[in-house]
Amino acid sequence: MAKILLVEDDDLVRDMLAQVLTRASHEVHSATNGDEASEYLQTTEPDIMVTDIIMPKKSGITLISEVRDKHPNMEIIAISGGGRLDPTGYLDLSESLGATVSFEKPIDNAALLMAIDLLAHGKQEEPT
Repeated sequence: MAKILLVEDDDLVRDMLAQVLTRASHEVHSATNGDEASEYLQTTEPDIMVTDIIMPKKSGITLISEVRDKHPNMEIIAISGGGRLDPTGYLDLSESLGATVSFEKPIDNAALLMAIDLLAHGKQEEPT
């Protein structure tokens, strides 16, 4: 089980992903934008952050940069539908800034769960 911060501004996508992650026995905290996520991260450090890239108030790109500075060991999964542009550019940028894995929307739930399991198991094997 991983402790996951899910950052997604689209209510339907956020609710669907939260259900998928919760059913897979992960502990999920949801935020609707980068500002909410930053507030949450001031007091809690999840194992993994799953963040959308294009959001109001604070983009996922900005959030990834901040998280890399303040929580260098946190695993980050970036997700994007691309908005008006091809999502590949945003996802490539997110990975260059520190996202471990990225997915285009619509997300393959099985692939997302597999990535989370691999990242969570890798963290458990690190020495304390």
